[in-house]
Parts: sequence; structure tokens; C-alpha cells
Amino acid sequence: MTFPATAAPVPHPRRRRAGALALALAAALGSSAAWAAILPTERAALTDLYSSADGAHWRNNANWMGAAGTECTWAGVTCDAAQSHVTALRLNFNSLKGSVPATLGNLTALTALNLRQNELSGPIPPLAAMKELVSLDLGGNTFSGAIPSLAGLGKLETFEVQGGELTGGTPALTGLAKLRVFNVSGNRLDGQIGPLAGASALEEFNANTNQLTGAIPDLSALAALRLFTATNNRLTSITALARLANLDSFIVSSNQLGGAIPPLTGLARLRSFHVEYNQLSGPLPALTGLANLENFYVHDNQLTGQIPSLDGLAKLRFLHVQNNQLVGSPPMPPNSTLSAVMCKNPLRNSPDPAVNQAWDEAVTGSGPWADGCTGSWDVTPTVRDARTGDPITDGSTGTVSPGTVQILPAGATVQFILSPAPGYHLFTTFSRTCPGTLSGNVFTAGPLTANCAIDPVFIKDAAGPQDGMCGSDDGQVLSAPPSNLCSAGTPGVLSGSGPWSWSCAGTGGGATAQCSAQKAGGQGWLVTAVVNGPGGTAAPATQTVASGARASITAAPQPSYMLIGASGCGATFAGNAVTTAAVTAACTVELSFAVGEDTATRFLSVLPAAPRVGEDVVARVAVEVGDTPLASASVAISGGGASCTAQLDAAGTGQCTLRFPAAGQHTLTALYAGDVARRYLPSSATHTLSIAAAAGGVQPVPTLAEWSLALLAALTGLMAARHLRRP
Repeated sequence: MTFPATAAPVPHPRRRRAGALALALAAALGSSAAWAAILPTERAALTDLYSSADGAHWRNNANWMGAAGTECTWAGVTCDAAQSHVTALRLNFNSLKGSVPATLGNLTALTALNLRQNELSGPIPPLAAMKELVSLDLGGNTFSGAIPSLAGLGKLETFEVQGGELTGGTPALTGLAKLRVFNVSGNRLDGQIGPLAGASALEEFNANTNQLTGAIPDLSALAALRLFTATNNRLTSITALARLANLDSFIVSSNQLGGAIPPLTGLARLRSFHVEYNQLSGPLPALTGLANLENFYVHDNQLTGQIPSLDGLAKLRFLHVQNNQLVGSPPMPPNSTLSAVMCKNPLRNSPDPAVNQAWDEAVTGSGPWADGCTGSWDVTPTVRDARTGDPITDGSTGTVSPGTVQILPAGATVQFILSPAPGYHLFTTFSRTCPGTLSGNVFTAGPLTANCAIDPVFIKDAAGPQDGMCGSDDGQVLSAPPSNLCSAGTPGVLSGSGPWSWSCAGTGGGATAQCSAQKAGGQGWLVTAVVNGPGGTAAPATQTVASGARASITAAPQPSYMLIGASGCGATFAGNAVTTAAVTAACTVELSFAVGEDTATRFLSVLPAAPRVGEDVVARVAVEVGDTPLASASVAISGGGASCTAQLDAAGTGQCTLRFPAAGQHTLTALYAGDVARRYLPSSATHTLSIAAAAGGVQPVPTLAEWSLALLAALTGLMAARHLRRP
């Protein structure tokens, strides 16, 4: 049976449109999932890099500059799982040529940035916004300018920018708790090494071949540090190395390091120590506990003293100590495989032939190890009894300092201070086999040509010195002139009519005592000013002060000295002005001076150069200690009726604002008052400038004092008027 054909149903027009819309939406959603777009700012950062670094000629620029949404397919670009952020950019060895745009810092999700070994120049882009950054490698380019701040990059583990033209110092690594590697070698860095405290995971620090200056900071808190190398710079000192339990290599040769080598205690894993070609002085540190030490290079410095014990250094392979001022005989080498260079030094053979034979093998393989060394001699000091000649070691008659054997290069000299005990004096014709001269109580031995000895003798004084002592009337309140003046010594002239003062002179070279007494019903007390040691004077030496009043004393330091202390009478001081507490009895103020370090204050600028009355004038100053800027200090600037105080910043500069009340030529003085605690001397500078009258008759804004006077005058006038109007 056949059935008639039936036509297919025709969809309603509204249904056709709905179906088409659904298909279009599905297609759009499918396209969005396949080509998710990164942020416009991140795309712009990539396209900016392509433009500024000659992207058309990169070795691999596949897919670069494709349509929005294709960025995650571009060569060297890695995105997150959602393909919404760039997380890595690796274009090393890719023929990039030009500069890196600042917009690259907008890749805020970036964890790795590697542009190594290209031809990039200009500044490193800002890194502050790259909080996710773990690894940065820009080495093998010619980046210039300062290294940007790394503050806030708490996830950073490696930072490498070798072989460029960077300048300035290394940035602070404070707070970078995950940083393991920091390498900026082969640049032109000419500042200082920034703070390293807080970089607790730091394993490698490499700043070789730059022009860094200043001190190597304290490394003792960097517990993970394995390698510190900063050769071929201009560094000036080593601060501290102790307790670096993981340190393998410390390499700072070819700098300008001075001072002593710090202690090497706690460096159990130290293998290589290089400080050659510097200006280090003082003795070699103890090498005890350095069981893994293999390489010890300290040659071409100014080191003195003897070579320390080498016991326990079984792994030591290379010992280079030549071209110093080391003296005496070396200890036994620690092993039979050591290779050493010992001369030129003032070293000498050991009295033990076995020691010399061991060094012969270590230094030359066969010949005498000391060939080329200039030798040294012993000077032995011994205090002896004047009658028996026996040694006296308890200091009962006197002492000699230094009191131990001094080992010195041939031809050298050394001074010994011969100090008698109380009641004794030096017998000037004491026995000695050393050539030399005696001046007072100082014997200078040398020039030395052989081992020798000095045997000072101290003999008892015929009558020892006795200090003067004030009598019972000292410090008393008396109705009549004092009569019990001295309990020891010779009384001086009694002066005054109440209060009274006098002295008691010692005998046989003893000290003189100053004494005083107050008159009953009188109002004054004697204040005496004395100086303890050299360096300055005090004025007045004596003065009478009313009971309960304060005395003022002026200190006058000698050149290069400064006042560092004032004691007695409750004294305090500011600068060179000394003030006592309220005086209620006779007392003595004792001043102390010390050599201070020179400072230099200078004006950097005073702007505007031709100011008018009432205008703000900004004075900028700087203070230096030697060649080092002085930070955290203040400078008082005054002159022409104006004054202000400039606070110095870390660069040793500061500024403040003045306003001059009158026209004319004025001299500004910038005064740094010095720092007693740091022994910095005061310094000042002057600057002359002309102040013009206020423009167009405009008057300067009145000061607070001027407003107060005007208001007072107005109130006075008002009160007078009311008085006149009363009936």
C-alpha cells in the first residue's frame, strides 16, 4: 500500500530567528574560550617591546603582533592557565636590539623575565609592580643607569644583570627573604654596596669588576651565604665575616681595602679566601677551625706580625703571603702537598731544621724556602733588679711596654715606654745590647742588625713626692679667716675677704691642692675650672659664685681638639659653653678634650639668587667628614634677621627656608655644631646675597611678633580712649 507524500513542516519565522541566535551565541562562546585575551596593558607592554627592540629582526618572532587574544602563542611568551596574564617572558639569545620600554613593568603577573645575551641598552624598566617576579636575567646586554629598587619583590630568587654599563650602588636587599643569587658583575657601578640585612636566603653575591666604593657591609647575619665576590673594585674595608657557617668562598682581591682582616671564626666550610692586592694591615687572623680551607691568598698587602698556627688545616693547598711585612719564623706546614709563596717578607728560618725542610718542599721543592726574604730580629725587654740583676715580673719597681719580645724586620726601630712605679725612677744607664736612644722614659731601639735585649732598672727615690692636701677649714663656713689651711704641703697666699681661697703645694713633685672657705653670712662660693690632659684651656680658672647661682665657664679647645666632657659641680656643656648646677659649696669643674675629626660645611645653593624682602629663600647646604657625607645631623643657618635649621639626609645634604625682613646685603652663616659622641668637629660656611625691597610697594607679611605688637598698641589706645570718656 502506498501512502501519499507528506511535505516537511515549515518552522515558524520566530523559531528560525531564535535558532540562528543560539548558533551565533554558541560560536561566540566557543571563540572566546579558544582565544582568551590578556589585559590591554599587558598587550601594550609586549607590543612596545617589539617596537623598541627591533622585533622584525628577532631570531624568533613567531606569531608576534598577531590579533588580540593570540598573545599567549607569541614566541617566548608564557601565560597562566586562564590565558589572561603573561607569567613569563623568555627572549634570551634572540637578537633583540634597542631598549626595554618602561611599560614592561605593567606585566604584574610576571614570574620570570629572561632577556639574556641580546643587544639591549638604556635603563632597566621599573620593577616595583612585578610582585610575583621570581627570576630576572638581563645579563649580556649594555643596560645603563641605576639599578631600580627591588623593595617589595618578596618572591624574587635570582637577580642577574652582568656585563652592562650600570652605575650607582647596589640596591638594598632588605626584606628579600627568598633571594638566593645576586649578580651584577662587569658593570660600572660606582656607589656603595647597599644594605644586605634581611636577605636571609642569599647564597651568592657577585659584584666583580665594577668601581664600587666604601665598606663591605656586615655579612655575619647572612647564614645561607656561600659565595661573596667583589674583585676589581674600590672597596675600602671589611666589616665582619664571623659565624658564616656555609661560606665557601670570600673573594675581594684588587680593591683598596685597608684596616685589619676581621676574625674568621665560625667559618667551618670556608674553602677559598682571597684578599690579595689590597692595603690591609695588622696581623693575620687566627686560622683555627678552618678545617676545609684550601686556598689562602693574602699577598701584596701591608700585613705585619707572625704567620699563625696552621695546625688542623689538612686540606690547605695554596698559601700565598708574599709582599707583606710578616716577621719571625713560620710554623710547621700542615701537610706535605702544600704549595706556598712566602717571600718577599722579613721572615727568617726556623731554629727547627725539620720545619725548614718542610717549607723548602712547599715553597721551592728543594732549595731554601727563605731565599728572597729579608729576615727579622728579636728585641727582648726585661725589667731587672738593680742589685741582683734578676728579672722582676710583678711591676713592683716599674714596667716596660710593650713587655713581650718584639720581632721586627732588619733595619727597623721600635719604641719602649719605661714607666717607674710610685716611689721609683728609671736608672738611665741600664744594660742594653740593642742600639738606640733614650729620651726621657722612652727608649727607641734600632736600627736592628741582630737579636738584642734591653734590661731597664728602676731604683727607689730618695724621698717620694707628696701631694698637697687641704686642711680642716676647706669647704667650711667661717666667721673669721681660715687658719687650718693644709694637712699636707706648703700653704699658698690666702686671698679674699670671704669667701677665701688658698693652695697647698705638694713636695717632691707632688700635686697642688686648691682650697676655699665661705664667710658666715656671705653669699659666694669659689668655683675652680681645671683641664684633664691636653687639648685646651678653661676660663675663668676661678670665680666666686653667689650661693644657689650657676657658674659659666668657657672652654677653648686647641686646633683639631674638641670639648668632650665636663664633670664636677653638676656641670653640663653645649658646644664650648659650660654651666654648673646651683652652687652650694666650693667645687671644681674638670674639663676633658679629645682630638676630633674635621668636618666641612658648604652652601650648595641659595635660591632665588636675587630675592626680595618677604620672599621665601631656600638655602641648601652639605656637610662632609673627609670624603664621606654626614647624615642625620642639623645645620643652623642665620643672617640678616632670618634663621632656619636644615636637617641633613642620607646624602649629607639638607635645606630650609628663610624670609628676610629688610633689604640690603646680608651674610648667611651655616653652622654645623659638631658631634661629641662621634668626635666630629664643628664647621661653618658663609654666603653673601643682596635682598631687594619688596616689589611695587608690597609689604612683607608681618611676623607673629609684629602682629602681637600691633594688637597690643590697639588695645592700649582703646583703654586710653575709654578712660578719657569717663565723667
